[in-house]
Amino acid sequence: MLFALKLTTDTKGESIFKKLEVYFEENNIPLKNIVACATDGTAAMIGRYKGFSAYLKTAVPNVIFVRCDVHRQHLVAKNLAGRMHEAHGYVVKAVNLIKNSALKDRLFQQLCEKNNEEFEQLVLHTEVRWLFKSNCLNRYVAL
Repeated sequence: MLFALKLTTDTKGESIFKKLEVYFEENNIPLKNIVACATDGTAAMIGRYKGFSAYLKTAVPNVIFVRCDVHRQHLVAKNLAGRMHEAHGYVVKAVNLIKNSALKDRLFQQLCEKNNEEFEQLVLHTEVRWLFKSNCLNRYVAL
């Protein structure tokens, strides 16, 4: 990631582009150095006329746009097949039951230490932190 800045007024494509343009100018980076841009697929980013991509395409005509891989994985994970979704629900429920209690978490850690497990903690999964869905499942399977 090159930089992260707050949008103070709105989240329109024009505002996002202006922030990027100002950052590049302040750091003497030519916009033509941008060869590709990954977006999350929101209208503010990919709008044909007023989206960020439209403004960037005007400044850098040869730029390539792709859908962010993390967002793509999230979209796939949201639409898991029936049995897979059900299994994931059980795993999340079990993990969260352990992680939501400090005592249960410590007891689980001791159990893992006694069994010489590779990991000694589970990864908490919440809908807010959906990126951890695969980490949660991987750790569960490993344990």
